[in-house]
Amino acid sequence: MSVLNVLSPSPDFRIRRRKNHLRLLSDFIVIAIVYVFSTLCCQRELSQINTLIIIGLLLVWYFSSKFIKIYDDFRFSLFTDELLSLLPNLIVQLVVLSISLFLLDDHFHARIFTVIYATTLMVTVGFKMYFTRSLLLYWYARGINQKKVIVVGDFPSVHEFIDLIQKKPQSGYKIAGARAHDFVKNEKSTLQETLIFLKNTPINEIDELVIAVQKFSETYVAGLIEWADKQGVPVKFTPGFFQLNASRYSFELFGQYPLVTVRSTLLDLNYWQGVKRAFDVVFSICFLLLIALWLFPIIALAIKINSKGPVFFIQGRWGQKGKIIKVWKFRTMYHGASTIKKEGGFNQTTSNDPRVTRVGQFLRKTSLDELPQFINVFLGSMSVVGPRPHATKHSEETLPLIDNYMIRHRVKPGITGWAQVNGYRGETHEIGLMRKRVEYDIWYIENWSLLLDIQVIFKTVYNMMKGEPQAY
Repeated sequence: MSVLNVLSPSPDFRIRRRKNHLRLLSDFIVIAIVYVFSTLCCQRELSQINTLIIIGLLLVWYFSSKFIKIYDDFRFSLFTDELLSLLPNLIVQLVVLSISLFLLDDHFHARIFTVIYATTLMVTVGFKMYFTRSLLLYWYARGINQKKVIVVGDFPSVHEFIDLIQKKPQSGYKIAGARAHDFVKNEKSTLQETLIFLKNTPINEIDELVIAVQKFSETYVAGLIEWADKQGVPVKFTPGFFQLNASRYSFELFGQYPLVTVRSTLLDLNYWQGVKRAFDVVFSICFLLLIALWLFPIIALAIKINSKGPVFFIQGRWGQKGKIIKVWKFRTMYHGASTIKKEGGFNQTTSNDPRVTRVGQFLRKTSLDELPQFINVFLGSMSVVGPRPHATKHSEETLPLIDNYMIRHRVKPGITGWAQVNGYRGETHEIGLMRKRVEYDIWYIENWSLLLDIQVIFKTVYNMMKGEPQAY
């Protein structure tokens, strides 16, 4: 069997793709109908320009839905999660419609028209989504289009797979049989026992064979595929990539060789790096011009009045790929205070640290001391959102203790990050706390999107306003 055949789209994939195309087409029809309905409600004129606006809204919906992935298979997601995924699409629709009306200088009931359009679209698409979901679940519950699967493999994987299907009846799968084992025995004898179990199962009871294994065995998997091919039974198997401690993978062909990318992320692509960089530049310029110009002098004056020394504290920290960068902060400690312990280790800031000034306590509590790092963002050594950079000495001490520590340095460090807004900030006196911080940073890298960055920014502002107990 050639590599091209192995990696070609499966019939299930083609069916899902057709379903997604139908869902997209039905949304296009809904958007057009809702636009016409909103226009008639406001007694606005239907002209040729409306056709161009509708086409523009359809194109925007297509690209934004692709980016947000609202047409991914919803079988394993909650309806509320699926409904919430519509919000970014609706916001984009509102923005595009508002800009179109502004450029056309169209003021006739423009605000009412926009509100009616957005509200009706949300209700209509949401109802269509609920109806489609309910209809499919109704079919699956009655065995229509339901697939009977046999699950074989090792104990943990088989039990987890069966548990997932039992908890998610909307998956459309029904367990027709299962056999779990361990690999303590000889793999050939394990294969023979499994084949005997399959041969004793009526072939008409098997729509698919699922091989669920944590440890890949070529002898075991190849033997089961050979049996399934003779019976004409489709095979799916979990290749056990999760042993590599990653949650994201991508597949590609390099010539005739299949390649698996571990920890695949959008930020590996130049396009999305450019999008993130453009966002950083625009955001940092807006902040420096609109806020920093008046806020920085006030903070600088308070620092100078409270204690002697420079306004800014510039510290070497690990940036992207472990490169040393100079990070800007407002000085919060007394001038000359050491960040190195007498015995040579890194001296983290602790609660009621005597090195911190009174103004410094306030700046740290509100995270205002980090604001000069927008200079770093503008210059390109940092991002607005990303894993927080640690002092060079701190990183050198942590690196040998956490195996996947350097993964967080695959991207630019940020002023704020996913770990910080989830409470993992400040002092890390236990290695377990640092591991959790790294875990959250890696999750951010693997799941990055521009919407996630915006979510982190809003959550950061909220935390700054309410105050954080770990900020000292």
